[in-house]
Amino acid sequence: MKNKNRLKHLFIYAIIVLLGSACTDFEEMNTDPSKSPSIDPNVQLTLCQLQTWGNWRGSQSFTFYLSGFVQYQQGDWNSTSFGGQYRKSNNEFLQTWEELYGKQIKNLVDIIHRTEGDESKHNVRQISRIMKVYIFSILTDLYGDLPYFDAGQGYIGNNVKPKYDAQEDIYNDFINELQEASEALDEDKDRVTGDLIYSGNISKWQRLANSLSLRYAMRLIKVDPEKTKQEVIRLTMNDYGFIQSQSEDAVINYSDIYDWDIAEVRRNALSQMWRGREPYPTVYICRTLWDMLKSKNDPRLYIYGRCYDESSPNNPFNRIDLTEEIISMGDLSKFQACKPGFYWWDEWPSGYWSNSTQKWQDKATRPQINNAFLKGSTPGIIMTYSETQFLLCEAKTRFGAEIVTGGIAGMHYKNGINGAFDMLSRYGINVPKEDIDIYISENPFPGSSLPEERLRVINEELWILHFNNSPEGYANWRRSGYPELKSSTHFGAITIDSREIPRRLCYPLFESSYNPEGYAWAIERLGGTDNWNKGVWWDK
Repeated sequence: MKNKNRLKHLFIYAIIVLLGSACTDFEEMNTDPSKSPSIDPNVQLTLCQLQTWGNWRGSQSFTFYLSGFVQYQQGDWNSTSFGGQYRKSNNEFLQTWEELYGKQIKNLVDIIHRTEGDESKHNVRQISRIMKVYIFSILTDLYGDLPYFDAGQGYIGNNVKPKYDAQEDIYNDFINELQEASEALDEDKDRVTGDLIYSGNISKWQRLANSLSLRYAMRLIKVDPEKTKQEVIRLTMNDYGFIQSQSEDAVINYSDIYDWDIAEVRRNALSQMWRGREPYPTVYICRTLWDMLKSKNDPRLYIYGRCYDESSPNNPFNRIDLTEEIISMGDLSKFQACKPGFYWWDEWPSGYWSNSTQKWQDKATRPQINNAFLKGSTPGIIMTYSETQFLLCEAKTRFGAEIVTGGIAGMHYKNGINGAFDMLSRYGINVPKEDIDIYISENPFPGSSLPEERLRVINEELWILHFNNSPEGYANWRRSGYPELKSSTHFGAITIDSREIPRRLCYPLFESSYNPEGYAWAIERLGGTDNWNKGVWWDK
């Protein structure tokens, strides 16, 4: 018995010794060598920038809803069902909310929190503040009131039910954040190595912050025109200036990859969604956009939209382009773009006999989005020189000589159009200068005695410009009222959950369970129901 107890004690002692001596080994064994306990904020910034247009789940509502709402595209099942027939889908409402909050906002808040007071990470912090404003602007412009000041604090402050903030307060903070961040940027401090937009160029980031501030100041024109005026005056008087040329456009460059893995963010997800999963793309130009470009004799008519024979399955870039053949026939009515609220198979196109393919073409006469916009390497647009010039043109139209920009409104209008055409070079499309000059001469800037007509042409040009940036196209249409879009019902379409173009997206239903207090507060401010026909705060 004594021997048994003695052996037992020896065994326990041996275990204790082994555990003590092996403690470090066990810790090493349970540490993943591929992961770091401290993430470089520059790496986080790179990921957040790529996710902006590289996350297909986060941007799916852009093509399903927004491109349909503002009538850029129509005809395929998704943009017609959701954006043309106004069909509510909680699954689609939640994706942008879930992805932007759960990925970009979370990482940007983390960067800003961890770099506070760290002079070695000073500039990456300021750039992250600017990026955070931009990402939040997409969210609040789509949904309205939402968690802002407390958002992204789940890990940092254990706040898993952030309060909702009024959009007015959010916008006021946008302007403050952009001003403070641009003033804090310092060329003598850390070099930002994770920046895919300007490669850490401080002056360009300051101009982008100023340009974004111009965008958000102009967004307030309906609710607080005096604030808009004072902000634009301040922005034109500071030392930073705005985006100076098309070469300074704030874009994110991607790789030519085609991959539906949710973790893959190195390709432009919008382009991938336009290309689609089926053997042939089915994303068609909406008749509203087609007719607008046609009425203006706009060279972008056959740049945005092309007609393709359904050949070369699973490789859209080898399809036969029928556009020039149809043009040569002298009957442009053979181009039959899809009406708002109608699928491509509705009101079957009349078609024609194609000499180039030696067969009858009918479906192919529906103009589709140009192959040039389907490549994974197409840039993701944040803000352009062209947009900045059009906004300055509008500011001078509204407020006259109080806005000092070094040029007249008509000059900014021409700069905006030239910048819009120059931007197409990023897609491998070069428009001859003489064609641009003809377009400007045929679509001149109205005289000063026609201020409302000026506002119309400026914002129609912005609508055309934002063809591949539907969040901004949707926001600017609501802000300006131009172009004067008609609901799908006007064209004879059957709509499901609205008879007018919705003004916002509904909140995800999970918010009513996960954050009931905040959700209830926001719903009460909407009038008691999650009404997607009620405009956000600045949309009056």
